[in-house]
Amino acid sequence: MRYRVNLLDMWIDKVDIKDAVARIDAFVRTGRPHQIVTVNVDFLRLGVENPAFKRLINTADLAVADGMPLLWGARLLGDPLSERVTGVELILECATLAAVRGYKIFLLGAGPGVAAEVATVLQARCPGVCVVGAYAPPVKDAFSAEEDEKTVRLIQEAQPDMLFVAFGAPKQDEWISAHMRHLDVPVCMGVGGSFDMLAGRVRRAPVWMQRHGLEWAYRVMQEPTRLWKRYFIDDMPVFLRLMVQRRTGTPTARSVTGMLDGDDISTGEDTGRDRRAGAHIA
Repeated sequence: MRYRVNLLDMWIDKVDIKDAVARIDAFVRTGRPHQIVTVNVDFLRLGVENPAFKRLINTADLAVADGMPLLWGARLLGDPLSERVTGVELILECATLAAVRGYKIFLLGAGPGVAAEVATVLQARCPGVCVVGAYAPPVKDAFSAEEDEKTVRLIQEAQPDMLFVAFGAPKQDEWISAHMRHLDVPVCMGVGGSFDMLAGRVRRAPVWMQRHGLEWAYRVMQEPTRLWKRYFIDDMPVFLRLMVQRRTGTPTARSVTGMLDGDDISTGEDTGRDRRAGAHIA
């Protein structure tokens, strides 16, 4: 069963970080491809503007709330989400899981050298983790057919259990959706700017700012040229719509918790992907 909350016609899973990691562990053990999206206000804006992206969010195998405004909106609806689950925290927790289980990780995207730096960070923070690839394709709006084929081949040859993609939204999530079946990776997740934070290229906001939903302000102070338009022009109308949706009485304002059947993650059934270790977390 999945319990999800409807925010502006996009479904977000009611999970905390522990629940999310448990689902990811179960996804890996099924051996089947799964897509995870880390949803923030910008994702909601993209979904409002683009029905195809809204459908991508709603058909993802796991959609976590990576933004305090989503928690505030869900609370106003009377259907609160469990907690904020950020891409940075999820990568670190997945690396810890991978070190214990023997799962393999591939890091894709960000600027030149960043993914390799993240691999070093993960190996230092999670001893025993196996990073089987770190690759940054040329930064372009769209990859050439040759570059696309090269990237897919690198991942296929490495045979990871988890793939983290840092192209930025919506590119990373659309790329995963388009290639997931060919990649044959059980867990594929877009992580936005998480690589830059893990590598220390971008500083993360102090904990008190994160807890009070002010991390966006800290990011704008660090990268005003890139982010001011996104937060103040593009995302602000969607943020306001999210905050007032309860009192509008529109169809998107109703508090709806979905219970949907998906993979049976309670069984932990292994479908024979025998390159995984069988260790268990206490």
